[in-house]
Amino acid sequence: MNSMARRSSLVLAVALALGACGEGTAGEPQQLAAAAAPAGKPACPSLADIQAAIGYPVKSRPVPVDGCLYELTGEYQGVMVSLMYQPAARAEDIYADIRRGVKGARGQSAEPDKLTIGEGGWGYTSRGQKHAAAVAKGRVYHVEIDHNLYESLSFPADVAVKVIELGMRVAPGPGGASAAASAAGSAAAPLDACTLASNAEVASAGEERPEIAKYWSAPVASFGGSHCDYDGGSIRVYQGKAAAASFESTLKAFGADKAPKTPVAGLGDRAFFLVLYPDDQYKRLGLLAVYAGPRVLQLTFDAHGEEPIEATRPRLEKLARLVLPRLP
Repeated sequence: MNSMARRSSLVLAVALALGACGEGTAGEPQQLAAAAAPAGKPACPSLADIQAAIGYPVKSRPVPVDGCLYELTGEYQGVMVSLMYQPAARAEDIYADIRRGVKGARGQSAEPDKLTIGEGGWGYTSRGQKHAAAVAKGRVYHVEIDHNLYESLSFPADVAVKVIELGMRVAPGPGGASAAASAAGSAAAPLDACTLASNAEVASAGEERPEIAKYWSAPVASFGGSHCDYDGGSIRVYQGKAAAASFESTLKAFGADKAPKTPVAGLGDRAFFLVLYPDDQYKRLGLLAVYAGPRVLQLTFDAHGEEPIEATRPRLEKLARLVLPRLP
């Protein structure tokens, strides 16, 4: 799975990402320019630099994670080039995805190529895929280009490495305060929410079938690490004095601030469950919010099939009981 095309739990990150990025123009990516980027949020390479690296014209697209997304224009519209920024702690999970990917693309005996850029990394190229990731100064830079529908596209052999190098060039410093903390007016230290639960733990709490969960992609951190997306749900932590206000503004952005909230006993200082989109058959998410001291823990799970969305509530409570003791 292309990590930029995450499952429906990403809707909880999209509104704030679009608010920060805007709709973009033909001349600049939507992501904030270096001079205007919030602390810790890397800027994106320019369209001109990306076009020079890949050999095709592109436009920028909104993306609800810490990173940049470009789409080829003209006859190759729909081919995406993604550049994601993750905390360095995510590197081994991303490398594991790359190892699985190369075996799927080239055969079970295939191994990825070792990269020497930054502090090192791994990547591979096939007829329809270009994947690479490398660590530098506290971040892992991860590039994916999936063009299986246009295998005839002639990208440079080292195209993914070139895009990583562009990302490193525009974001040379280490990751600072999380974007979520900055937005909330908090001085809290950066948090890697993906360390709060493993794929296996989220899958178990969410009662996912093991034969499906074993193929889940690595968790993806965003908002400086305060938000983590899994293939079946998400974890987000709002911190600091404005944590509650920031969470409540997120609900308002989705029109869910007036949604019925079912109190949940025995979790944090107070907790409630709600259905974000009760009338949308394509966005079937249950949300659990737990207020715990200076933090608000936001958890989501996708409903299974056609089951009532309320069925996600006991699973979310189970996940909350696992995560709450692990909050820093």
